[in-house]
Parts: sequence; structure tokens; C-alpha cells
Amino acid sequence: MSGSNSGSLDSNDTWRPVSQSGGGGEGGGATDNHCAITEKTILNSPNPAVVPTLTVGNILSVELETTPRKRVVVKDAAGQIAGAVTSARLLDIIQCLESGFKFEVEVLIISGGRIELELRPE
Repeated sequence: MSGSNSGSLDSNDTWRPVSQSGGGGEGGGATDNHCAITEKTILNSPNPAVVPTLTVGNILSVELETTPRKRVVVKDAAGQIAGAVTSARLLDIIQCLESGFKFEVEVLIISGGRIELELRPE
């Protein structure tokens, strides 16, 4: 198991500290545990056309955009990109999205152009 980067990274020291209790010992697949990411982050590169439509409590979808480069984007109910997500676990999130795992974000705080989100499994 150690020395392999093939989806078995479930060590707690790769997790960004948040309100979630650590990565459990359930016997299921490593991918499920690996993708059980819950963390608070901010909306990066906010779309000025979408931001005014957001309210605290909104649940937005998380998708992987691949062109022109890979980035994790947040979309509103109408499918408009609200902005991007960055994370210390961004590579894990991208791998999970590529394998079909779904995430959502909840808008926690809106303070001017700063929007705080909670990313979690859908």
C-alpha cells in the first residue's frame, strides 16, 4: 500500500483540517474513503454576473472543466459558472470527479466579493 499513488491515498496527514472527523476504518473501497472530502474554501475567480444571484445556503454543483486546463468549477442551478475551487486536496478532488464521484458546495458566507463555501460529497 505505501509507495503507491494509485488512488489509495487515505492518510489523515494529506487531509486539510476541517470539521470532519478523520478518515475512518470502514472496510469499503479506498476510493470512497479517499473521496470523502469535506472542507471549507473560498470561491476563486468569482463570476461577476453570477455572484449577485447567490445567497447563503445555496447548494451549487461542482464539476471538472478540462479546457483549456483542468480546473474545478462551481455552477449555479442554471449551469452558469460561479467561479473555481482551489484546495490543498485539489488533485484528490480532480481524481474523484474523473472517476464519477460527485461533490457539491454550500454557500456559507457572502462578504462583498468574498464567498466562503463548504465542499462535501453530494
